[in-house]
Amino acid sequence: MNPKELYQGDRIRWVEPDVPVGAQGVTVWLRGKAAGAGAQAVGVNTADGWMIELTAQVTSAMAAGDWALQVVATIDGASHTVRRGGLTVRRSLAFSGTPGAFDDRSQDEIDLDAIKEAIRALVSGAQEYQVGALGSGGRKVRRADLAELRKERDDLISRVAAARRAEALAQGVASSRRILVRFEP
Repeated sequence: MNPKELYQGDRIRWVEPDVPVGAQGVTVWLRGKAAGAGAQAVGVNTADGWMIELTAQVTSAMAAGDWALQVVATIDGASHTVRRGGLTVRRSLAFSGTPGAFDDRSQDEIDLDAIKEAIRALVSGAQEYQVGALGSGGRKVRRADLAELRKERDDLISRVAAARRAEALAQGVASSRRILVRFEP
């Protein structure tokens, strides 16, 4: 199966074993969230299934974030979707020259830190506080907005915790949550 995550600049290979017999070709389509964010890989038929390869050049051009993936087989000249899924593209830590600033937090984590900072400033006596750059989705908050900021903070804490649990589960790390199952005859 395809990788669940890859790093920009890495060459990635995997085998698609469930392609129907008689397929003359397999293409993997990848789409990112931004306009123009897409990649394509053509499979090679092997004894184990169809080998898919994303070259380092292809993954270098992929923006960090979540990508949708669709595996399409060509059978008798017609397209047949084998499966759909997704993967996460992670930023590479490689650099040349002097490394610049690096922030690998999710947007929710960045927003949560900004909200916490704003709450701290307002609680400490500030009458207003600027969250983020005003031209790029930022805003000014006033002391009266404190209840709204706390609600937004709590929502972000929940989303960040859910994302971390999902990441741990994807990596096979044990969860502190229980899943109870009851089987009946």
